Amino acid sequence: MTLLLIAVAGGVIAGLVRPRLGARAVRLRLHRPWLLGLGAALNLASLAVGDDLAVVAVGASLVSLLAFALANPHITGIAVVGLGLLVNLAALVANNGMPVRPAALVEAGLATEDELPTLTVDPPRHLETSADRFAVLGDVLPLAPLNEVVSFGDLIVVAGAADAVRELARRRRQRWNDREVASYVSATTAARVAQDWGAAPSGAPVSGSQCSEKPDRVAPATSADPMADAMLSSPALAAASHNR
Repeated sequence: MTLLLIAVAGGVIAGLVRPRLGARAVRLRLHRPWLLGLGAALNLASLAVGDDLAVVAVGASLVSLLAFALANPHITGIAVVGLGLLVNLAALVANNGMPVRPAALVEAGLATEDELPTLTVDPPRHLETSADRFAVLGDVLPLAPLNEVVSFGDLIVVAGAADAVRELARRRRQRWNDREVASYVSATTAARVAQDWGAAPSGAPVSGSQCSEKPDRVAPATSADPMADAMLSSPALAAASHNR
């Protein structure tokens, strides 16, 4: 529990120091949050009941939390949390409880070698025996600084929860109010460039190749022969040429 609280606190801090998202960025929403509350309540209830009921309560808690993870795959880290919950659920079901490695208790400072023969742990946990299956999935990792023994599933859950909280805690920029929007629109409108294109060109054609109503009257005919052009431009020269 202490490790999880540290991870959540670290995730919140990491989310707050990240650059803010845009004002119109999609806001993450938790689907079926009641499953999260139900899982936490069942976990607490397991502390107040007997051995068999404690195993059932913790199993139901893990199933509820796993359903919550499956309902929120869009949040970064939630899928990782679901994987860790599945690992813990497999260890719980396979052994009718969560096996705890005695050597890990000693390394974590929770017990001494002399206390192991008579040591008992609170349900749904029990000391690991040779009859336990997949015992490596149980509580086998000692955390001496925190005086805790955790499982691989717990570490996976902690890593995913920290990532999910980091994403949910990320801040977003505030949207502009009406005054800011009006100021921006006014500034951009005043900055428009004047479209001064000068005087429009004359509609009269300036060459024989231009499209006009009567091109032969507004421009002289042209040909590839310079002598023919000269005759066309001088009627007298044309008459003398015909007399010859």
